[in-house]
Amino acid sequence: MKKVGIEKINLYGCSLFMKQENLAKARGKDPDKVIRDYLINTRSLNPPYEDTVTMGANAARPMLTDRDKKDIGMLIVGTEGSVDFGKPISTNIHEALGLHHNVRNYETKHACYSGVAALDTAVNWIASGLNHGKKALVIATDFSRMHLGKDHEFVLGGTAAAILVSDTPRVVEYELEKKGFWSTNIYDTFRPTARHESGNNEVSLYSYSDALEGAYKHYLENAGEPVDFDSYFDYNIYHMPFPGMAFQAHRILCNLAKPRSKAEVKENFNKKVLPSLRFASRVGSTYGASNFVGLCGLIQSVDNLKSGSRIGFFSYGSGAIGEFYSAKILPEAGKIIDSMKIDEAYDRRKEVTVEQYEMIEKMRESNIEKQDFVPDFSVLDNWYDKHYKGKGFLVLKEVKNFYRKYEWS
Repeated sequence: MKKVGIEKINLYGCSLFMKQENLAKARGKDPDKVIRDYLINTRSLNPPYEDTVTMGANAARPMLTDRDKKDIGMLIVGTEGSVDFGKPISTNIHEALGLHHNVRNYETKHACYSGVAALDTAVNWIASGLNHGKKALVIATDFSRMHLGKDHEFVLGGTAAAILVSDTPRVVEYELEKKGFWSTNIYDTFRPTARHESGNNEVSLYSYSDALEGAYKHYLENAGEPVDFDSYFDYNIYHMPFPGMAFQAHRILCNLAKPRSKAEVKENFNKKVLPSLRFASRVGSTYGASNFVGLCGLIQSVDNLKSGSRIGFFSYGSGAIGEFYSAKILPEAGKIIDSMKIDEAYDRRKEVTVEQYEMIEKMRESNIEKQDFVPDFSVLDNWYDKHYKGKGFLVLKEVKNFYRKYEWS
């Protein structure tokens, strides 16, 4: 069977961040408890001239060579934050990246499952041989809506991941026939309009748990061999609506394998899951990019990561679907992730105060669905001039009669 997996991968964590500690203090919460419960230290934020289009393009551009662009035959963008209800943002990103015209492109939507839904399609296309040697570019890009003062404000954020999928993988190789799925119809969290994000957090947590258990049991049925949870998977990566959810998820599967104490779960979690939280703890909620953010964090964090190590992945999308799948680490994984310098990019973000964060959120909210507007490029002491100008980042230049114009800084 043909090998299929990730050849290159990169993350874009926005250009602004706020410390979780400061938000907790401003909302009258215990900072230590907030950080301990959610495992988020800082959260990402975009200025008004960035959106899901710019985030996706800014994740992809640094890793793509001219040769890669010629070899791409499919572009799929997973998002729940599209800027249009008809036109897919994959078209905007296709143009921005300068890809050739013989590329199939479209957008996928299923809440936080959208990125893995896009990945599945790309993997199957290549595995079928219908790609005829071409590669697929998968992008997952999303950010939170405004929820000032709400209980779930501490689990917001945003990021984008760009993944080059091919039959010459260098980061991970997917185990194509080892997958499990679980679906149901539920209103846990959803976005009924471009402005609103609704739902019930408690219902969502229960749905997540049901989907995890159901998808994992289905994976066991399809694995084709006995699976001992503790020894079969060297590492586990879970969908992280917030990084702290990864512990709850791991506890479910640990106890499904065999009952154990919370201390035993914690020890297992620290070894097999905690390394994957490296970048998620810096950006907050990662939506459809969650599994990819976890993968990059794991590879960056584990010294002497062994080639052939098996990773068990779980992806969840509200509404709802869960997928459990697996992949094996390849020899060049560490080299590829190191070359993207993700930590360094996160370090270059600008810290904002709670007051500045609220101002930016209100500004972004006010621009939604406007027929005409020009983003304010002077906000935050001309952050555009200091961070963007001449640096080759894609930004939203203007919206005129709903037509969106983007340009590289």
